[in-house]
Amino acid sequence: MKFVHPAFLWSFLILAIPLIIHIFNFRRVRRVYFSNVSLLKDVKTETNSFRKLKHLLILLSRLAFFTCLILAFAQPYLPSENQQQIQNLGGLVSIYVDNSYSMQSELGNETYLDAAVSNIQELAQVFPKGTRFQLLTNNFENREQYPIRADELEDRLTEINYSNRYRDLESINKRQKNLLERYGSGQVNQIFWFSDFQKSTLGNLDRVKLDSLNQFYIVPIRSQEVNNVLIDSVWLENPFIKALETNRVNVRLVSYRDEPYDNMPLKLFIDDQQVSTTTVNLSPQASTTAHFNFTLQGSGIKSAKITFEDFPVIFDNEYYFVINASPRVSILNLYDRAQNRYIDHVFSNESVFELSSLSINNLDYNRISSAELVILNEVSEIEGELSRLLREFVRNGGTILSFPPARPSNSYTNFLSSLGVSGARLSRGDTSRNETSNRLALLNIQNPFYQGIFEKVPSNMDMPDAQSSLAWNNIGEKLLEYKNRRPYLSRFSVNRGTLYLTSSPLQAQYTNFAKHAIFVPIMYKIASGSKRQDTRLAYTFQDKTIRTRLETPARNQVYQLVKEELRFIPTQSVLEDELVLVLPEQIHDAGFYALELNENQENLLAFNYGKAESDLRFYKQQEVKASFGNYSNAQIFDFNKNQAFINDFKEKNIQVNLWKYLLIAALIFFFIEILLIRFL
Repeated sequence: MKFVHPAFLWSFLILAIPLIIHIFNFRRVRRVYFSNVSLLKDVKTETNSFRKLKHLLILLSRLAFFTCLILAFAQPYLPSENQQQIQNLGGLVSIYVDNSYSMQSELGNETYLDAAVSNIQELAQVFPKGTRFQLLTNNFENREQYPIRADELEDRLTEINYSNRYRDLESINKRQKNLLERYGSGQVNQIFWFSDFQKSTLGNLDRVKLDSLNQFYIVPIRSQEVNNVLIDSVWLENPFIKALETNRVNVRLVSYRDEPYDNMPLKLFIDDQQVSTTTVNLSPQASTTAHFNFTLQGSGIKSAKITFEDFPVIFDNEYYFVINASPRVSILNLYDRAQNRYIDHVFSNESVFELSSLSINNLDYNRISSAELVILNEVSEIEGELSRLLREFVRNGGTILSFPPARPSNSYTNFLSSLGVSGARLSRGDTSRNETSNRLALLNIQNPFYQGIFEKVPSNMDMPDAQSSLAWNNIGEKLLEYKNRRPYLSRFSVNRGTLYLTSSPLQAQYTNFAKHAIFVPIMYKIASGSKRQDTRLAYTFQDKTIRTRLETPARNQVYQLVKEELRFIPTQSVLEDELVLVLPEQIHDAGFYALELNENQENLLAFNYGKAESDLRFYKQQEVKASFGNYSNAQIFDFNKNQAFINDFKEKNIQVNLWKYLLIAALIFFFIEILLIRFL
């Protein structure tokens, strides 16, 4: 045991005062005369012995009172094993504070984040002057990499705000380790974790391995699981949206509630105008899908959001996304010799289709990469540079629709084989269009390709017939087939792109498909499906890199992300027709960000908070102890009330202060003395 103020121990000399008083009784003795004292002698003997015992007990209680009081002023303490290590600290104190949105929950009259910050401020005063600190948050900012002094730590703590980013504990531990190796190598560093230990964000605790050279202090803030509902995903029934045409947006919701939520209202806003509403019933701990029907006015990129009410968690009650209405589809129609007019007739009536019909003999090969749909209209020879560019085009996300020539050449079939169409060859089938085997079978409207095109197909519908000039193995997705199950129109996935392949030319002597009623809607479906999405519907702040397609990206100029008065310049690069952005760490608020170049809006991006943050389930104290309790260099604290952590930390790592116990003991002896005088 040691003393903070050992000079107070000289006060033990005052203990001689009660001793002198009790040993030498200075009270004057008064003599009383009685006529007969024989009886009083016995009483006097008994009274004197009892009186001596009483005075002895009072003396002892009084001495004990002064002893405890003197020791309390001397402030004795029991030093901890880590005291020397902390007071002579040579390493760094690395502190991670979780500032994710789940830390908005309240502990008493303050939020979890505020409680953690106030305790860190008290913690900084425990360490000696000159201690270097490292403050780490979920933002992983550059300034968090460098050691700071206590006064700067105080300033940083006042600047901490909630972050839309979250980190798993494994990456946090790795970042702290890397920084400590740089600035505190060879020393014993003190590492603190302040977090609510949300399961969905911190990840698997058992995968986190603690460095045996450092001392860890784990502070799980005791959290209550909260009921919550979130929007998991949003997608359009038909990604190709035309003005004045009805479309549908689908919304998948996930409930983390323990009770059902009936008739939950949802609202759809487009350009800040409410355009649709719906209700949904949510079962406990389940998911469901809601639908909105809407019709757009005008064209261009439009901002949209879905809102609902769910308490007490409100940061995820809005989901932002963008809609590109009536986008123009660039179509390149390549023909070999005499051009048939079927393709021109189909696409010339719709302004959303930008059609260019060119002879293969006069083709500028640069036109291929700028198109979204390339139609090979009976092109007989595909080889050399043309073959290479077409393969690169479809593998990078383009779409090819091929109508074969009457007699496909080897270069044509080799080109198809290079795209994964096995067994492509000249057809040896029936030569008469009137043969039953050349009649196409009824449409399978259950195929997702036909959704939004045909609601019902009559069983006696007259289907086209076709004489095939090309055959291939029965692979790919059959969209149209002959009655004998041979494919007529198949779809193949080629890397990021798509290949549509028919078995006959469009010439009238081979097929009447181009004159049939199903020809136009199928061609429209292929063309609209080939539209490359310039912008995803929405992004999350967990997306490190954003890729957006621009028609003519500027290579030597700077794009900015703009939200109201805030402007951000992200790290950026241009790859072909795509702009690649690295999301700045300073972007925190969900909503819409305009992509601007020279103050002109080039695109619109929507950002939402990560879904994992909305799953408000937490590791319990026992689970944290099960993961880290076996480490001898790890201490786990119970953070459930104000100042409890600081007091526990001091007792375990600095010293156990005994003055308060001695003060309580002094009061107890004082009351014992009063009771002895009063009742004994």
